[in-house]
Amino acid sequence: MIKEKAYAKINLTLDVVKKRSDGYHELKMIMIPIELHDELTFEAHNEIILKSNIEIEDNAIIKAAKKMQETYHIQEGAKITLEKHIPIGGGLAGGSADIAATLRGLNQLWNLNKPLEELEDLALSLGSDTLFCLYEKPAYVYGRGEGYLFIDMPPIESVYLITSDQHVSTANIFKHHHVKHHPRQFDRLFRNYLNQKYTLFFKQTYNHLLKTTLKCYPNLKRTTHQLKKLKTKFMMTGSGATFYLLTFKDNDVEYHEKLNNLGLVFLKTKPKI
Repeated sequence: MIKEKAYAKINLTLDVVKKRSDGYHELKMIMIPIELHDELTFEAHNEIILKSNIEIEDNAIIKAAKKMQETYHIQEGAKITLEKHIPIGGGLAGGSADIAATLRGLNQLWNLNKPLEELEDLALSLGSDTLFCLYEKPAYVYGRGEGYLFIDMPPIESVYLITSDQHVSTANIFKHHHVKHHPRQFDRLFRNYLNQKYTLFFKQTYNHLLKTTLKCYPNLKRTTHQLKKLKTKFMMTGSGATFYLLTFKDNDVEYHEKLNNLGLVFLKTKPKI
């Protein structure tokens, strides 16, 4: 039996540059993996089957497994068991993380022993965040997800994820998003990150999709109105619907009581080290 953990991610920055001729959007993002994860196990079987603790429509794990089977001309199948913990449709790349974990797990189960670099094209063909999730390392990610540069993890102590029952469609967000790109904005921000000027970076960081998400899903405005009462910076990851607060190693503020008093649903986790 092969076991893999599929780690969620958060966007520390999300910049929408332009809409590309292929229909995708050009992005510039700073992303980190976090300890919140799904768990997948892989066992030998004569066909590809999936057992999951929750019902997921059009599960991409099966699609990824069949694509890998086809790509490498594999005759055997696999029994895949998914223990889902990452909220669906929350901008945490749970689906992409599961796909990436499936590629890694089947690479072992089927004794392919391919280096991760050889799985990159397959990962990217299955989703825009999947390449990042294949490596699960802090990275500057650009293009539609095909470009990446590994970077240092900032001194984050804890990540408070504020979740909701709202399922956000990334395709719907990008369909309604009006691009307003300022080239120097990201460049200055990324320079501060690389120079480890983290206080300045976290003060100035942004997510270009926030306004569009709130416009498309106005129910989320209640969450942002509540979070503003904390009088500290909060961010949205991906296209939503998850917001987050960060604490740092030199200033580890405890938000449990404050978030409970606001009536918000949250999870506390840490960066994946």
